[in-house]
Amino acid sequence: MSRQNPGGVKKRDAAARSAEEILKELGVEATRVEVPASEKEVQTILARASKEKLKVLPMGGGTSLGVAVLPEKVDLALDMRGMNSICELDPRNLNIVVEAGKSIKSINQELSQVERGFMLPLDPPRSQEATLGGAYAANMSGPLRHLYGLLRDQVLGVRGVNVEGSQVAFGGITVKNVSGYDLTKFLIGSAGSLCVVTQVALRILPVPEASGVCRIEFPSDSDLEGFLSELRQSVLLPSAVVARWEAGDAVKLLTVALEGHPKAVERQAREIQEMGARHGGSGRILEGRDTFLESLRLAVDPQGEIHRILALKVSVPIAQGLGAAKAVEDLAVRGSLKVDLALLAGNGVFFAYATDQSDQLLREFSKGVRETALRMGGHVLPVWGPRGALEGWGPRIDPAVGRNVVMPIKQSWDPWGVLLPVGL
Repeated sequence: MSRQNPGGVKKRDAAARSAEEILKELGVEATRVEVPASEKEVQTILARASKEKLKVLPMGGGTSLGVAVLPEKVDLALDMRGMNSICELDPRNLNIVVEAGKSIKSINQELSQVERGFMLPLDPPRSQEATLGGAYAANMSGPLRHLYGLLRDQVLGVRGVNVEGSQVAFGGITVKNVSGYDLTKFLIGSAGSLCVVTQVALRILPVPEASGVCRIEFPSDSDLEGFLSELRQSVLLPSAVVARWEAGDAVKLLTVALEGHPKAVERQAREIQEMGARHGGSGRILEGRDTFLESLRLAVDPQGEIHRILALKVSVPIAQGLGAAKAVEDLAVRGSLKVDLALLAGNGVFFAYATDQSDQLLREFSKGVRETALRMGGHVLPVWGPRGALEGWGPRIDPAVGRNVVMPIKQSWDPWGVLLPVGL
């Protein structure tokens, strides 16, 4: 495998894993890795790849490549982390334009230093490694979606390069920009199959005056369920609500994140603590922005050796969230698998992190999870995992939508199959 950075001067974070390491973990062999430092270089690379009918894999931090159908071998891996700059920043109008290879963590680090401080409320699992372009391509978000919505709610515009090497752009940096079909949102979740995203324009927000978290341990499922039911019916407005536990462990750790005026945060924290106590919970209140962010990261990030973890994102109706997570927990216990669960309790979404040396056991577990989600009116996506564990997964998107909507666009935009296949 060879590596090229043709004329660019920007480099990815030296602490980040190399493209070669990520590809090895995913079981993908790449003849060559290129690290473009500008959109012009991406245009040149894709134009050449199209002419030579090469297979290209766009990639960032490798934190959500499981949502795509990954081939065993590609001619070229396009490591987008060389494109890691903030192109435009307008604090007054609350918008920003960022290159696709910049990590979400570094975006927020830089925004926090601007004037009184700003933020991009986006926190998918492994956000320290995840790039903005990768989160966009995989439609990933995290606990803060509870208050701030999905990534699609924050995106104003997107720019990319098609397989012919031409620039494509949709939307803009204004909240209202153009009428017609919103392809900015259509491309979210396309998993690198239609074009290579190079820039994303987003809304940003001022950092709230005060931040804090309530961390409450509940001794049983019924105690947690009672608390969540009361919380949903209350007037309290947390930024995030995440329950985390290991399969087979009765104790559930709930993290409730709060932001806003200092007195409002103090009052809500006190009421949540009292509510938790009514349902058998015990815990404490932690204050400060850094503690707030670190608590949410720990609540949703996987633990252990990433290369042996199968990460699944399960989405069900909100009312079914805890029940679906408990059903998945039962699967793990019966299969003697180590599985950590992170439930975004206000959204009906949870992440299941299964660890085992046997790909066969992981495949059987994922099959059971899919059957459970389907039975409860939901669906499952693999986020990442060992190649052997993902074999035979099948469609990532609804087959009817794929055939009738996505495939005609794919055939028009990428007739030679240069980019990743549609997840059918």
